[in-house]
Amino acid sequence: MTTADQRTAARTERDRQREEWALCSAAWRRHRRAFTDPGRAITEGMLRLAAPRPGERALDLASGVGNPALALAARVAPGGHVLGLDLSPEMVAEATAVAAEEGALNVEFRTVPDEGTLGVPDGSRDLATCRAGLQYMPDRPAAVRAVHAALRPGGRFVAMTLGAAERCVPFRLTNGIVSRHVPLPAVEPETGPGPVSLSSLDELTALLAEAGFTGIRTEVFEAPIFEAPDPASAWDLFTETAGPFLKLFAALPPETRKAMDEDAARVFAEAFPAGPVRPTGEILLACGTKPL
Repeated sequence: MTTADQRTAARTERDRQREEWALCSAAWRRHRRAFTDPGRAITEGMLRLAAPRPGERALDLASGVGNPALALAARVAPGGHVLGLDLSPEMVAEATAVAAEEGALNVEFRTVPDEGTLGVPDGSRDLATCRAGLQYMPDRPAAVRAVHAALRPGGRFVAMTLGAAERCVPFRLTNGIVSRHVPLPAVEPETGPGPVSLSSLDELTALLAEAGFTGIRTEVFEAPIFEAPDPASAWDLFTETAGPFLKLFAALPPETRKAMDEDAARVFAEAFPAGPVRPTGEILLACGTKPL
């Protein structure tokens, strides 16, 4: 594939992602606590490595509806500021509304045209985070280089991605449910964007090193991804927030959708027979520093 073809493919992928996130942005805000509360260990791990301090200026890439940007904003107060960036105007609107609801005055959300164009002056930020976003980006090296440029010397960047699908219970269960009824959408290619397409810690650390980050530290642990009170609620959560699947679900014949819903209820009940549905996944964290 030529460079021009790669650029065209990247633009097509970003347009597809904007469409998918637009379809589910309101649901992500509505279900936000189902992800942020059980996923607190992930956020705390990122902030521990980033070591934010009052008065610092931070970036958060692929902010979605504001996680971890809002938690980061609390850590850099007083005097600090967080700028959250996302491809999706709808996600930015939802994150802005959440920030207003929570009274977070030192955080702002903006759209970006692509992952390599952050719209901030070089050397203007003290730290940056990206939670479960790099794996979706068509040009990951450009994104990490842009973060490196935006940071001052000594600035820190923490990236979080997920392990392979077989080590992430939500993907393992839902992929099995969907594939028994319809072909899975092509959301997890061997290379390129996808929810678990950056599941190698070596690949993640190489991205940071190749962009110029040094002193790279890593953590790998298992943590809850979301929580729902019962199997039906867990399946609703997935079907409302899984952007790549929403068009597929909407087009299903009623009998296929009913069979899939019944299958999901059975699968989640068997996996979580004794309480709430709280699936875990493998979490990869990498933190690098821009040299002085």
